[in-house]
Amino acid sequence: MAALLVVKGDPVRGTDKHNVFGQATNPAAPPPTVPYKGVGSFSYEGTMSERLSDLLSINGVPVALTDSRSSLNPGQTAPPVGKHSGPAGSDFIPPTPQPIPTSLQITDPVGTGTANANVGSALVSVGGRAVLLDGDAIDTCDGLGVKANSTVTAETQDFVRASE
Repeated sequence: MAALLVVKGDPVRGTDKHNVFGQATNPAAPPPTVPYKGVGSFSYEGTMSERLSDLLSINGVPVALTDSRSSLNPGQTAPPVGKHSGPAGSDFIPPTPQPIPTSLQITDPVGTGTANANVGSALVSVGGRAVLLDGDAIDTCDGLGVKANSTVTAETQDFVRASE
């Protein structure tokens, strides 16, 4: 089956888990808060942006390869509205004491994604590196080391396809 090739700027979306620390509501106040340390889920919204092909482009846009990288969209790490910032987390473990979102900070490195080891075209490569295809898994910055937690979608071009 053939799939569209991924190029610079194509979106990468998924969910990462990250270690966080901050404050939680104290169930036995006073004091009103207690330190909180746990894990939360964070939306990854980025694009294919780095280490793209220097040799192959489509309509002047570089093609993404299996060693290309994604980065978070601007503002995604800026609290309180950035979806990859402490206050935007959800599904916290442990759920109690209840974390206070505005106090939370992610303690893991965030931002970069790399192609999962099991993706790319089996037939098309550039300089010995396989091209990325629509729907390929991306290992984004999950703080627990979970792989294939995001997916890239070919949205920038709609006419060049390759076999998976």
